[in-house]
Formats: sequence, structure tokens, C-alpha cells
Amino acid sequence: MLNYQDQSCELTLKEGIEEYRNYLRENNRHVLGENCSEDEKLNILCHDATHVVFGLDTSLEEEAMLDCWLFFGGDYFQLIKDVYKGSLDLEETNEKNYALIKEVGYFKYAYLYLRVMLLKWPMIFFKTRKMKKWNYFFSQDLLNRKILNLRKDFNIKILSSSERSINKISWSRAL
Repeated sequence: MLNYQDQSCELTLKEGIEEYRNYLRENNRHVLGENCSEDEKLNILCHDATHVVFGLDTSLEEEAMLDCWLFFGGDYFQLIKDVYKGSLDLEETNEKNYALIKEVGYFKYAYLYLRVMLLKWPMIFFKTRKMKKWNYFFSQDLLNRKILNLRKDFNIKILSSSERSINKISWSRAL
């Protein structure tokens, strides 16, 4: 388990993001935004921060859990508006999704994603009812705050390792 996956993590958000990215590098996983513009790096930073704040990895299954957190406990509709307005470039993320779909097929991709949503959304939904809404495009001063304090301030109770537990798909270009 990574440090940021502990509810009482003492790392700053910036340190948690570094731990998250280092974990991806060490496990030969793709790190988004390594070769992009400063605007794109800010978008990736915001995305990576959500993984850390909500204590999730980058498997398809935990990406689906993250979508639940953002939908029920964040500014999901503002995020969707930004995608449609073109102010949030998701090209690199879309490429990863298309590669996964090509490898496992549309049906299996949809099945895997929906399976997670159906199994995990009730737990996440009830946790988000008690939390203060997380702004995807957060204030950069939060980077220097401890993850523990952020979670207290926003009343975020992340999923425990047993609550996150689910059979995960293995594929050649792991997220």
C-alpha cells in the first residue's frame, strides 16, 4: 500500500503526487503529461491530485471508482463543461482508453467499468454525502498542505484497501 492510500497520510499533497508518479514509473506504467505544455501539465496535476486525495491507483477499476468520487463528491459537471469547451485536453487519456478498448474489446471494457460502478458506487456515494465538494481545479496552495489535513477539511473518508478490493484486469499498457 502506498502512503497516500492511508487515511492518516502525513505527506503533503505535492509529496503524495510525487509518490504516485514514482510508483507508476517504478512499475513501468505510463505517467500522463511528461511531455506536454504547461497548461496540459496543470490539467494532469489536477487529475493526479484526485488519485492521491481519494487514495486510488490507475487501474481501470480504480479509475472508475475515481469517476464515482468526482461525480458524487466533486465538480463533475464543471469538469465535463471544460472538456466540451476544449479547455481540458484529454487526448493522452483518450489514447490510453482507446488502446485498452482495442485490446479487450468494447463489450468487455464496458462490462468491467459498469461492474465497478455497480459494486462500488453505493459505498462512495454515501461517503460523498458527508464530504465538502472537491474542486477538480483546486487552489495550488493546497499542494503544500498535508493530505491528512485536506481529508479532514473536506471530510473525505477514503475507501480502505478491503473496500477498494476487486478483481482487476491485466493488459499490456497498464493504466
